[in-house]
Amino acid sequence: MRLLLGVLLMISATFNANASTALNVIVGENGKKPFLPSSPVQSLMTIQSAVLGQLIYTESSFDLKPGLLESYKWNYKDRSYELTLRKDLKFHNNRKVTSKDLEFSILRGFFTPKGSWFKSFFNNIEGIDILRGKKQFKSGMVSGVKIIDELRVKVKLKRPNPSFLHSIARTTFSLVPIEEMNNDYDSWKRFPVGCGNYKVDSVDSNNNVHLTYIGKNQGAAKKVVLSPNGIKANSDVILTSPSKSKNIDLFHSKNAARVTSLYFNYKNVVAKNTNFRKALDLLINREELAKGVNAYKPTSEYLASHFWGRIEKYDNQDVAYAKRLLSSVQGLDLDATYKIPVYNSFFGNAQLGKYLHEIEKQFLAAGLKIKFFDTDEKFISSSDTDSLFKILSMGADVVDPTVLFSLIRSPFKQHFPENDEKYFDLLIKAESAHSLDQRVIALKALSQHMYDNRYVVPLFERKSAIGINKSKIKSLGEQNGGIAFYLDRITIQ
Repeated sequence: MRLLLGVLLMISATFNANASTALNVIVGENGKKPFLPSSPVQSLMTIQSAVLGQLIYTESSFDLKPGLLESYKWNYKDRSYELTLRKDLKFHNNRKVTSKDLEFSILRGFFTPKGSWFKSFFNNIEGIDILRGKKQFKSGMVSGVKIIDELRVKVKLKRPNPSFLHSIARTTFSLVPIEEMNNDYDSWKRFPVGCGNYKVDSVDSNNNVHLTYIGKNQGAAKKVVLSPNGIKANSDVILTSPSKSKNIDLFHSKNAARVTSLYFNYKNVVAKNTNFRKALDLLINREELAKGVNAYKPTSEYLASHFWGRIEKYDNQDVAYAKRLLSSVQGLDLDATYKIPVYNSFFGNAQLGKYLHEIEKQFLAAGLKIKFFDTDEKFISSSDTDSLFKILSMGADVVDPTVLFSLIRSPFKQHFPENDEKYFDLLIKAESAHSLDQRVIALKALSQHMYDNRYVVPLFERKSAIGINKSKIKSLGEQNGGIAFYLDRITIQ
C-alpha cells in the first residue's frame, strides 16, 4: 500500500512539475478557441507556424529556404513551378503526406463560402476559375495544379509572378489533412493537425491549447500552453496587449506588422461619396492617435513604410475644409450617432485602444457623431447597408505589396467600390510586371489612385509588441515572421 502511495505521489509530482515548466503563451483575451477562422490573425498564424509548419521559410534577407518542401524550382521548359515534398513526411495523426495533400492545401481556400486569403494570393493560377461555385474538392480539378508523382506537384500561373514562392511561404498555405477539416475546408473538426514542430495534445474546458514539441531543437520548450484567456501571473509570452512590468520585458518587431485603417462600406450611400471619405481623412490628427504608444507610427498610406511602391505625399489636416465637405454629403445625418464596428484593433484597451476615443473626439469637433463597438466579424456583411465604415488592422508582413492591393477581389470585396476599371487596369499592370522596376512604377500609380479616391483611410502603422518572461526565456531566436510568432525558435532557460 505504501509502495502504491509512493508511486502515485511521484506521478503527481512529475505532472505538477511538467505543468509548472510548460511555456504559458497568451494568444488572446476573449476566451474563445484561438484557432477559429474568426480568431485574430496573430493568434492564427502563431498556431499555424507551430502546428502546421511552413512549406518554405523566408529569411530576414527575403531569401528562401526549404521547410516541408524539399525543393522548389522554376521549370523554364513549360514555365511552371515544381514543388517537391520532403520524403517520409507524416501528419500528427500519423498519416503519410502525399502530393495530393499539397494540391488540396493550395486550393482549399477557394471552396470556403466566406472571404479567403487564398483568393488574393492564388487567383493567378491557371484554370482556377473552374472552382467558382464548387463546394467539394476533388484531385485534378484545376489545370494549373497537376500532380507529377507521389511527392511532386506542378503549379502553372496565368501571368508571371516573381513573388509566388514567397507567397506560399505563409503559414496559412501549409499542409493540412482534409480528413481533419470540416466541410468548409477552413475550420477544424477538433483542433489543428499538421506537420509542424508542435502537435496539439488537447484543448481543455477553458479553450487552452496544449502542445507538445516533437522537433529537434534541444533548447525548445517541450510543453506549451496557448491561452485565449488574457494575461495571468504565470504568463511567459504575451502576444496580446503586453506591458512592461517587474517580470515582463517588451520586444518590438523591426518593421510594422499591421496598418490600422478605416475601411468603408460601399453598400452604404454615404460611404460611397468621395467627399465623405476625403473629409474623414482631412479631419484626422494622426499624431494624436499615436501619441504615447511606441508601437504606433502615424501614416496616411495604404502600404506600410517598409514597402516599395508608396507615393509619400499627402494632404495636410484641414478641419475647416473637411466640415464643408461633410455638409455637401447627401444622406449624412449630423444629428444621428453612427455605430462603427472595430475588429482586432484593441477596443477597450486603456493604452493601445485610446486612439478610438481620440477619433470619436476629432470627428465630433466637426459635427460627426460616431460610437465604436467591438465585433468578432472581420468584414462588414454584404447585407449591411447601415455601417459607414469599420476599423481594421491589415497585416503588413507579405513580401509583395501587390497582394495587398489585390484584396479588393476577396476577402475585402465589400470594402472597395465595384467596377473601377482604372484600378483593375493598374493592378493587372503591377501583377504582370516582369521586372521589379516595372512593378514599382505600376504600384506607385496604384497607390496614387487609391489615395486620390480615399478608398481606405489609414491611421497608423503597428509594430508587434511581445511581452516575455526573461527569467524563463533565454532567447527568442529569429522572429522575422511579421505577425507570426515562432514558438519553436524560442530557447528556454
